[in-house]
Amino acid sequence: MNHNKTLLASVDERPYTRKLRRFRKLFQLAVLTVFFSIPAAISLAQDAVTMNLDQVVQYALANSAEVKNSLLDIQNSKQEVKSIVASGLPQLNANGNFTHNVQIASMQLPDFISPAVYGVLINEGLLPQDRFRAGTPQTVQFGAPSSLTGSITLNQLVFDGTYFLGLKAAKEYVQLSELISKNTEAAIIETVKKAFYGALITQKNMHLVDESLTQITKSYSETMELQKAGYAEQLDVDRLLLSKKTLETRANNLKMQNEIMMQLLKVTIGMKLDRKLVLEGKVEDYLLQQNKNQDLNLTNRTEFNVLKQQMVMDSLNIKRYKVGYLPTLTLSATVQRNSFASSAPFHDLGKTWNPGTNYAFNLSIPIFDGFYKQAKISQAKIQIEKDKNMLDQLTNNLMFQVEQAKLNLKMQEKNVEIQTSSRELANSIYNTTLKKFNEGLATSFELVQAEADKTNTEIEYFNALYQQLLAQIELDKSLGQLKSK
Repeated sequence: MNHNKTLLASVDERPYTRKLRRFRKLFQLAVLTVFFSIPAAISLAQDAVTMNLDQVVQYALANSAEVKNSLLDIQNSKQEVKSIVASGLPQLNANGNFTHNVQIASMQLPDFISPAVYGVLINEGLLPQDRFRAGTPQTVQFGAPSSLTGSITLNQLVFDGTYFLGLKAAKEYVQLSELISKNTEAAIIETVKKAFYGALITQKNMHLVDESLTQITKSYSETMELQKAGYAEQLDVDRLLLSKKTLETRANNLKMQNEIMMQLLKVTIGMKLDRKLVLEGKVEDYLLQQNKNQDLNLTNRTEFNVLKQQMVMDSLNIKRYKVGYLPTLTLSATVQRNSFASSAPFHDLGKTWNPGTNYAFNLSIPIFDGFYKQAKISQAKIQIEKDKNMLDQLTNNLMFQVEQAKLNLKMQEKNVEIQTSSRELANSIYNTTLKKFNEGLATSFELVQAEADKTNTEIEYFNALYQQLLAQIELDKSLGQLKSK
């Protein structure tokens, strides 16, 4: 009886146990699915990035190859200053030399002993002069089988006018590199802003065309139903279908254009093409952020500052040739120790060290160089005059750019006003025509024409905004007011 109860209990528990096991497996599978999908979701979130204009510009300044290279040029010019400074500091070198004379060189010396001895005897009258006989030359060897030398040499520049002037010129070159870097940054900011606005306008046009396509598709479907019911003509359906296909083609073209504009923007800012970039902001919002200061300050233009800095360096070039007439004084000192082998090639080598110390001042005084320096000074002065002429011309060109940019901006602002009025009028005509078409008082041709006018005026309006933004960029550039923020 108890056995039957146990059997019945086990039978009753089997479905429950199976369900429990199945539930556990499903739970584990769900956990694993969620676990492995988290990295993919994180990776997708990391690949997609949303940026506004300021963020895009900052990204470009941090990742653009041109900006990076300009900053490296600054570092390179600073290292050039250090190298010039190093040439005026003490130069200390250690040298070692080992020499093994396999065959010691021989020298032939004349007999200078015999004449001295016979001369005394002849002078004292102890030997007749006709008895003098000169000895034969003697062959002798000077040197040791092996030698070992160690020395420390010091060289120090005491005075050289070109050194101090070169040091000043190198520091001025650092400032020139910094100005060129600022000019590179301004060019990057200009390019990035134009590419950003262009991509933003393209996306806005895509949105406008998509809205028109949605509306015309709706009208096409409704008209087709009316035609089936006998309340509309086939011509109305065909016109709406043609308009629908035209908008579809236009939407596809804008989609491809948007992809190209986004890739161009990524290349400009130094972003990988496979990374997804989402632009943030509206065109109208950026128009409200434009700078209202339109006064030209030449020192804000990097081109002006670069030319001024170049004139400073050219003036230093004149001084460089003038100080070339001054003498140059250098100091050199050497401390050394020598050791020689006494007999065999290495016998007693290094056992005894013989000291030696010396120092010397070297003075070089230019006397005549065939008027070389004078010719170079004249060339440098001519270059200064050319720089002055270029500065005057650049000043006029910069002022002309400002006036031209102001006129262009006014013209684009006027175009925006006209397009705003046209946009409002086209929207009003479209809404009225759509209402009449739904009431049967307007033809499909009138609806298609009103819809096309509405879409075109919307696109022209935003294109006018884009041209105004470009005109403002040109004005900011001419005023030297292109900023990263």
